[in-house]
Amino acid sequence: MESTQRVTVASSGYAGGVAVKIVVLSASLVAAALLVCTAQAQEAQPAGAAAAKAARPGASKIGPDRPTGDQKAVDGDAQPAKAVENVPKPAIERATSLTATLVVKVVHPEEVRKAAIERAKAAGGWPTLVTEGELHLKVPHEALAATVDQLAAAGIVLQKSLQRVDLTEQIAQMQARLKSKREILERLRTFFADSDTQSTLRIEQSMTQLVIEIECLQGELHVADASAKMAVVQASFQYHQRQRISYVRSPFEWLNSLDIDRFLADF
Repeated sequence: MESTQRVTVASSGYAGGVAVKIVVLSASLVAAALLVCTAQAQEAQPAGAAAAKAARPGASKIGPDRPTGDQKAVDGDAQPAKAVENVPKPAIERATSLTATLVVKVVHPEEVRKAAIERAKAAGGWPTLVTEGELHLKVPHEALAATVDQLAAAGIVLQKSLQRVDLTEQIAQMQARLKSKREILERLRTFFADSDTQSTLRIEQSMTQLVIEIECLQGELHVADASAKMAVVQASFQYHQRQRISYVRSPFEWLNSLDIDRFLADF
């Protein structure tokens, strides 16, 4: 009887050990399966993210060691900014006044003045002062050098200078003042609807003063623009006027036979 109970206990203990081993083995298999699934999911996630980013329009290539935001800043923002910096800025056109002054010693000033005036008119200029010893011309900037060279070649240059004045800032200031006064004038016109008699008279006085200032500014601006477009040539002539020798016939024939020019040269 005791032997039978030992066999039964032994068999039941063996069966329990086998069952425990089976349970442990099953748990190990389940854990291994979970690890495999987790690894596959991790491998599939970057590929899916990359495919989703590639599917978006305008997506840039991501570097292996650079985050997505930094790469976007490099590929999307930095290049347009660099392109804007490389665009050359337009050059500002300068308004310049040119005045050439020269003193020339000539033999025939009338001929020199006539030739200079004709050349200035052919170039689009005109004379502003013509006297016996002075000649003032206005010519385009591109014709200034040729006009000065022509006058200098007509005789001996005693003095020569060129004055250059930048009128860009002056013209810009006058344009700004003119615009401001015109805006004030337009505002004053809107006050007539709600003004009484005294206010209307004051507004008219202010408008009259503004109109006078606007006309003065317009005149100054016109003069400055003209000075920037046309150059001025101021030429002074020095010459020694010789008296012409007049020949008359003498009643004495021997005097008429003399060579007066040779006599004067020897004398």
